[in-house]
Amino acid sequence: MMTVIYYTSNREDEKFEEKIRANLLSVIGDLPLISVSQKPIDFGQNICVGDVGISDVNIFRQLMIGCEAAKTPLIATAESDCIYPPTGYFDFVPEDLDMAYRYTNLYVLQMSKKGFWKKDYSLCGQVSGREYLIKWITRRLKKEKVTTWTTSKLKIKDFFPLWKNFKLFSNELPIINIKTGKGLRRSCKTSKDFTDTLPYFGHVSNVVDDLF
Repeated sequence: MMTVIYYTSNREDEKFEEKIRANLLSVIGDLPLISVSQKPIDFGQNICVGDVGISDVNIFRQLMIGCEAAKTPLIATAESDCIYPPTGYFDFVPEDLDMAYRYTNLYVLQMSKKGFWKKDYSLCGQVSGREYLIKWITRRLKKEKVTTWTTSKLKIKDFFPLWKNFKLFSNELPIINIKTGKGLRRSCKTSKDFTDTLPYFGHVSNVVDDLF
């Protein structure tokens, strides 16, 4: 059984994030949902950590809190600037609980450019064993001597498991990460692969109209 952990710093426009949450509810079925937020939200089992600020470290601390509250062996991550497909991600069944699996059918919608660019993988599309993820985050926080909430610039890559500790998986329907300019990063590294239309979600103009 899998728990979906939705984490947010509540920096996005609330109407936008309401639509993100509506999409998530429409695709996760009856999976348990835990939201870890910086403002109270009525979304699954909500854990509000307060306005601790936005940083990579705080993302992982919020994810850790969600993992500790979960009661299932598997965790799927969900972020407040992503829309998810109805199949391929939340119904994935990994072979190994002592592992992280990253979804590779991932595209970034750059709002300033109005198109979809391919990205290799991201924390926004990860399924992993609950105990494995707790162990990994605990180890990284200890190594970096992080004991509290912080707006430190410590990069997210310092928390990712090494290549030997994660595998890749995919399906025909993509996850879309929307860069609105209000989140932690205004842009991110992508490949040069560009498209204006994606399976299930349709043309980029439809996605933009639906969300904004």
